Amino acid sequence: MSQITGFNLLKEKVPEFRNPLKMGFIITLSILVFCSILILFWLFDSLGWYGTIISQLILVIITIIFFYGFAVKAKTYREKYEVLAYRYFFFHYVIPVLITGNACIFHTLLIEGPFLLHSWIALIAGIFFILMRFLIEWHLRKAGFDEIGHGLGIYMIFPEEGSSVTSDIYSYIRHPMYTGDMCLAIGLALLKNNLLAIIIALMSFIPFIVGAMMEDRELIRRLGELHRQYINETPSFFPYPRNIRKLICFLFSITNSQR
Repeated sequence: MSQITGFNLLKEKVPEFRNPLKMGFIITLSILVFCSILILFWLFDSLGWYGTIISQLILVIITIIFFYGFAVKAKTYREKYEVLAYRYFFFHYVIPVLITGNACIFHTLLIEGPFLLHSWIALIAGIFFILMRFLIEWHLRKAGFDEIGHGLGIYMIFPEEGSSVTSDIYSYIRHPMYTGDMCLAIGLALLKNNLLAIIIALMSFIPFIVGAMMEDRELIRRLGELHRQYINETPSFFPYPRNIRKLICFLFSITNSQR
């Protein structure tokens, strides 16, 4: 029997996604909440640079709270809700993390200010970082990363249904999904080409850093010395200096080959 992955796995764990109307309602509501946050950002940004910093900081803290639950509450939910554990986990933590985390990233698009770099340099650099985000996503899939099972935390609740991935891009960095999100934030900030947008993009990293630390702690609890050794050998988000060139070549390669 083949393993269920992708959207079929989500439908199995969250019954609402088996019904097109309920699924449409969930997606529409999530988009409305996301847009509402951006509107609040726009209102705060009109107060001046300090309004922009304060609003981003507030959402960063909220995102960290949801990331904390995402990383450490899996066992509690499984014991309490059993087969329906992921359904509740999805609505309580996964959707909020997706909404608030992406709002932190896309906040940069609302920010105006004096140009920091020459316009063509900022454009090329911004496109490069956004391209890196999609290249990383492509290599994640080739490494066996399931955007639903791994990315949306189903295997956090039901680890026996998935497997840890440490090969290919994961042999260079432990949390490439978060690295991709960071590249997207930096890319969007460079397209806006002002110092405040860069600062906001850097602030959007904070929840990913905290989330990665808590995920590593949870994986050490589950996998023990095996994951501790992986941590000692592989950096979190950015490769060791000696491997930067290798990673860039790997990302732009057509076929995956481990170092």
